Amino acid sequence: MNQAEKLLEIKDLCVEFKTMAGTVRAVDHLSYSLRKGEKLGIVGESGSGKSVSSLAMMQLIPNPPGKVTGGQILYNGKDLAQLSEREMQKIRGNEISMIFQEPMTSLNPIIRCGKQIAESLKLHRGMKKKEAMEEAIRMMEAVGIANPSMRAYEYPHQMSGGMRQRVMIAMALACQPQILIADEPTTALDVTIQAQILDLIRDLNQTMNTSVVFITHDLGVVSELCDTVMVMYNGRMVEKAPAQEIFESPLHPYTQGLLNAIPRITKERAPLSTIEGMVPNPTERIEGCRFWPRCPKATEQCKKQEPPVFEVSDSRQVRCWLCDPNETTGGDGNGN
Repeated sequence: MNQAEKLLEIKDLCVEFKTMAGTVRAVDHLSYSLRKGEKLGIVGESGSGKSVSSLAMMQLIPNPPGKVTGGQILYNGKDLAQLSEREMQKIRGNEISMIFQEPMTSLNPIIRCGKQIAESLKLHRGMKKKEAMEEAIRMMEAVGIANPSMRAYEYPHQMSGGMRQRVMIAMALACQPQILIADEPTTALDVTIQAQILDLIRDLNQTMNTSVVFITHDLGVVSELCDTVMVMYNGRMVEKAPAQEIFESPLHPYTQGLLNAIPRITKERAPLSTIEGMVPNPTERIEGCRFWPRCPKATEQCKKQEPPVFEVSDSRQVRCWLCDPNETTGGDGNGN
């Protein structure tokens, strides 16, 4: 990837939390980059580090107990991990915005929805009160909220879940950010509203050329929306590739397991495929590859030595010994 194309570059990011049971490394030496206008999907089971890595990007890790303990978060050449809170306030919600998973807990329950959007415009774009409210109403209309001039004066509890999520999206996009982080934005919404939210994010990506980081456990959503997919497991990236390649020929056994677990409508009744075992306890230290206790293709090498990230192609990275180019036994595209 051309250096000039990179809008965001995460290098060896580490995030740790102090707990009663010991130190938990929720994100462990994570590296990836994001191009201008790219739609990146981050997938993995709960506890894989998806949301924590994005909260670190926004400097929203609660400290204590959490802390960024290593690495760089380079945005337009600036390391966000080294910026002061005052410097981050100029970027957060302005150049980088985030849609949180549950809008009812993210929106202030005692402030009218339009005013919450307007506050961001007043802070970052220096608008006067009336001008900011007019722009907030325009943004609510842009995200598909009917009768926005009335809805702007309603409180969050007066709106449905889908409408609250649209308010969150309007707030996130009000300042036309360069990066939009969407953390499970369609969770708990019915499929009709979910489709509308995805269409909205896709349209905004196309019209504003906003880069999107879409965090989800739903691979169906990723296949519809994203250009690139990064699969995370136990705080680490295990595979990253263009979406079409991931879905057509997954290389890492964990990615293969996730895709095989998607229910399929067929004439024959077949049992659901599952990934054996459980996500490891975050305080547990696993020697070798972190996935080997659950991996059907694990070898003795997997149990003893953690694999590095192998560059399978210019656009594809896999952390698996089966993809070692120096081994004649691995990497035929199916893990055989």
